[in-house]
Amino acid sequence: MLLNAANQNQPTIAAEINYIKPNIQATFDLSTSKKSADTLTEQVDKRVVEITDARLLAKTATLKEDGFGLVANKYHMADYFDDAMVSTELYPQIIKHLMGLTNASKGVVFDHTIRSVEDKLHRAEKRSPIHTVHNDYVASSAQYRLHIELEKQGLKASDYHRYQFINTWIPLVDVVLDSPLAFADMRSVTSEQSHLLQVAYPDRVGEIEGFSYNQNNRWFYFSRMTSKEQLNFKVFDSDKSNAVNRTPHSAFSLPSVAENAQSRVSIEVRTILLFNK
Repeated sequence: MLLNAANQNQPTIAAEINYIKPNIQATFDLSTSKKSADTLTEQVDKRVVEITDARLLAKTATLKEDGFGLVANKYHMADYFDDAMVSTELYPQIIKHLMGLTNASKGVVFDHTIRSVEDKLHRAEKRSPIHTVHNDYVASSAQYRLHIELEKQGLKASDYHRYQFINTWIPLVDVVLDSPLAFADMRSVTSEQSHLLQVAYPDRVGEIEGFSYNQNNRWFYFSRMTSKEQLNFKVFDSDKSNAVNRTPHSAFSLPSVAENAQSRVSIEVRTILLFNK
């Protein structure tokens, strides 16, 4: 197993990760134009955990086997902050890349989000990196989104054997020195850790998944990510037999970061991949 920490002696850092407290009722508010909070709930359970630098693993982490993977970013984009340009130029490149990576039969990009640590972007939508362990979908919210997005494309889910939701994360700074993403190996996560959290949007209330603490969780990140790289990670897989059917993740603060270090700015692109077999 690639991410079996017991069989590898890889350099790690000790850093604080925000889990959620079990059995809470909380709603993450995205219903207004205000910049979003950087935690999903005020009732977080702060834990110091060991996070392994995945760049130094003996075997490379991959999207297929481990639920996340780092690859080169070879996209041609003039302006990531132009929504129309992102839709017309970046989306097709993302689809081509992910279909080639996964052998999917069809790909649909349906959304993207710019996140920044500092509130300096002149945009209608501003979101912070989320410093709470979460996953973007549960079965009900994935099926809801699948139906809506496929209907827009004139597609039917019944024409495909299975589907996956994949996020692509690209830094928009030269080097990520603040609030990188950490990923939990899903094979180290128990079902008891999973908890539903509501998300309030302007037009509806959705559901995502939060996670409470377990000392056996194995955490990984990629040090000093650059704008020439991207992270692909799975947030839902309709194949229930797959042990790595999603990837709990969280932004976290690197220890001993210089006060004048450049703040993180990034873009997340969200894709549905459809498979005939």
